Amino acid sequence: MTSGEGSSPQPDDLMSSTPPKPARADVIDLAHRWFLDGRRIDMQQLARESGIGRATLYRWWGSREVVIGEVVWRIIAEAIRRVEARGPSGSDDPAGRFVRNFGTLADTVRTFEPLTRFVADDPEYGLRVLTSGYTVVQGRMIDWAASRLTDLPDLDPRIEVRDLAYAIVRVGEAFVWSDIITGDPPQSGKATAMVELLVSAASGKR
Repeated sequence: MTSGEGSSPQPDDLMSSTPPKPARADVIDLAHRWFLDGRRIDMQQLARESGIGRATLYRWWGSREVVIGEVVWRIIAEAIRRVEARGPSGSDDPAGRFVRNFGTLADTVRTFEPLTRFVADDPEYGLRVLTSGYTVVQGRMIDWAASRLTDLPDLDPRIEVRDLAYAIVRVGEAFVWSDIITGDPPQSGKATAMVELLVSAASGKR
């Protein structure tokens, strides 16, 4: 008998044949695919198809709203990268570029079919995910806006950048989702105009 015959599997062999444990990002990957396909994100099914326990899923994310918020933020973050990758137009100053990008982002998000479908299916729940502190979406939008406003050279030093970012995001939400909030048609153009007014006033321009 040769030295390798009949021997037990070595630990390295066992490790190589064991499937890797799912990571937190894998769960969001799966939920993201479901969201784009229009499939309801059910936590029990998500845990089962991810290969983890339901308790682990809730320990990682806390609630269904948080999972969906991570999915929605991935969609918005991808939109931000595409919008900002287009680069400035010839006449853009930093303030003008921010306003233009905000307007393009607002229109892109509001017309993204999986997202509009999600909000239309349950408006109250959709707005809670998109426009409240229950999930990461609103906070990360404020973080993004604040990081871009910090680059503006003429902001009034008396203005807290994060306060301005908060106001901009809240104004954007009010107009972008106005059909859900007030029954008026979505108005991304008005959102952009109001953001321009806020940025101009904060920069001492009239």
